[in-house]
Amino acid sequence: MSSLPALRQEPAYAYHAAHMVDHLQGIKRDVAEVKFLIHDLRVERFIDEIIHFHVGLDTDLELYGVTEAKVIHGEELRELRNRAVALRAAYEAYSDAVKLFAGPEAVLEAGNAYIRSIYDLCEIILHPLWVHIEEAMSLLPPDSRTVRSRSHYRNSIRWLCGVYYRIEHFWAERNNEDVYEVFDLADELEDYVRNVVYGYVTEKGAARVELRLGRLDHATLGGNRHRFRRMYFNLIMNSVDAMDGKHVGVIEVEDVVDAGFVTLTVRDDGSGMPPEKIAQLLADRESLDGELHSLGFVFVRQTVADFGGELTIDSQQGVGTTIQVRLPLLEGVEPPPKRASLCAEYDLPRPKERAAQERPKAADVSRPVGQEVMADYQKSEAEVPGCVFAIGVDEKGRVDLFVHRPYERLWNIGHEDLLPMYYESTIRGRLEHDDGGAPVVVLKTPINVGDYFEMRGVANDERSRELYVQMVHDELVRIARVLIDTGLGDDLEAQVADHATFVPELEEPFTMADLAGLQI
Repeated sequence: MSSLPALRQEPAYAYHAAHMVDHLQGIKRDVAEVKFLIHDLRVERFIDEIIHFHVGLDTDLELYGVTEAKVIHGEELRELRNRAVALRAAYEAYSDAVKLFAGPEAVLEAGNAYIRSIYDLCEIILHPLWVHIEEAMSLLPPDSRTVRSRSHYRNSIRWLCGVYYRIEHFWAERNNEDVYEVFDLADELEDYVRNVVYGYVTEKGAARVELRLGRLDHATLGGNRHRFRRMYFNLIMNSVDAMDGKHVGVIEVEDVVDAGFVTLTVRDDGSGMPPEKIAQLLADRESLDGELHSLGFVFVRQTVADFGGELTIDSQQGVGTTIQVRLPLLEGVEPPPKRASLCAEYDLPRPKERAAQERPKAADVSRPVGQEVMADYQKSEAEVPGCVFAIGVDEKGRVDLFVHRPYERLWNIGHEDLLPMYYESTIRGRLEHDDGGAPVVVLKTPINVGDYFEMRGVANDERSRELYVQMVHDELVRIARVLIDTGLGDDLEAQVADHATFVPELEEPFTMADLAGLQI
C-alpha cells in the first residue's frame, strides 16, 4: 500500500461552476483569471525535474549500497509518476478546450480540473515524507549524480512551494474569503524573491540572468499579499523575457522608504522598450476580459491601484527598463508573525543566519589563482567546456576567498553548489566559451547588497548604493589584476554583469587587460 497521501475529494478551497456569477461577463472574467493563472504557473518542467531527481536518487542509493535511507522509492515513485501523467492529460484537455474554442463553461471546468491536479501533485511533493531527502544525500558520496544536482532540485522545489500557495490563495479569492493581510515589504521580498522567484530566474534564465536584492527598507503594507506577490513576479518575468539572447543579464529588486511612502523598484539591463510600447502598457484597457498576452500588465496596474499606489516605467531600447511602484505606508502598524509554511524546509538561509555560519577560510595568497581557473577550463569534460569560481580580493590586493571547479561532463555546476552559504555576497565568475567558441571570462556582481556590505565589514550607517557601486567596481579591477598576475591571459574577453553600472568607463567588448587597467 502506498504511503503517499490520498487526493482530497472536496478541497477546502474548491471553486465550482455553481459559484460563478450567472451571466456572460462574469464567466468570461472567470475564464480570463483561470487562463492567466495557468499561464503563470509554468509547472510541468519543474515537476518533471523532481521526478527525474528521485529516479536518480533511487538509482544512486542502489548503486552505492545505501539501504538505511528513508525516501520515496518503488511503489511510491511509480504512483508519483502516474499522477504526473494524469496532470499532463488534464493539461491537454484544458488546452484542447481553448484551441477548439469550446464554450466558456467547458474551458472553465477543464482549467479548474488542471489547477486541482497541480495542487494535488504539489501537496504530495511537499509532504513531510520527503524531508528525508537531505539525510539520504548525506549518505551518498559528493560526486554522486544526486548530490551534484541538489541545487537544481531545491530550485524546483522552491518554485513548486510558491505554486502551491498561489493556488490556495486563488481559491480563497474565488470563494470571497478575507484575503486582506498586513505584511512587511522587506521581509516579503526577502522570502519570496529568495525562496521562489530566484529559482525561477535561475532555471528560466539558464544561469545567464542574475537576480540581485538591493536596499530593502522595512515598510508595512496592507492588502492582498498574494496578489501583490503575483504582481511583482509578473514584473520579474517580464525582465527575464527581456534578457533573451544576452550572455549576462541583471535584475535588481529593492524598496526604499521616503516620507510616508515606499518605492518598489524592479530594474533590468535587458532589451528595453520603445515609447509607444510603454504608452500601451500604461493605457491598455482595464478589463481582464481580453487576450491572454495582454492580461499581465493590466493585472499589475489593477493591483497597484488596489494598494493605492502609482506606477511608472522608464525604459530605453538596448539599455534596459526600470519599473517603480510607489505605495503608501501603514503608519504605526506592526505586521503579525508569518504562518508556518510547508516550504520552510527548503528556504535559503537569511542574511543573519548566514552571518552566524563559519566563513570560508581565507585563500593562500601565494596560490596561482589565474592558472587554476585556466586549468579547470582546460580539463573540463563538459560538452561546452568551462569552469565556475568565486573570488574575493581585499583593498590591499590580497585574495581572501577563492573556490573553483570545472564544468563536468553531465553536470553544469552553479555558484550555489560551489559556495552554499556565501555565494550571494561574493563576486563570482565563469570561464567558458562564447558564442564563437572562444574563451571569455564572465564576472558577476554580488546578489545581495546587504550581505556584501556585511562580508566587507561596512557599518549600517555608512551603507549606500553609491558606496556599493564604488566598492564592487574597485574589487572587480583588483580581481582582474590578480587573475592576470597569476597566469590568466590578459587578452581574454571579459564580461561584467550590469557593466554600465559597475564599469561604465568600458564599452563592450573589452578584455581582462582593459578591466585591470581601470583606476581605483
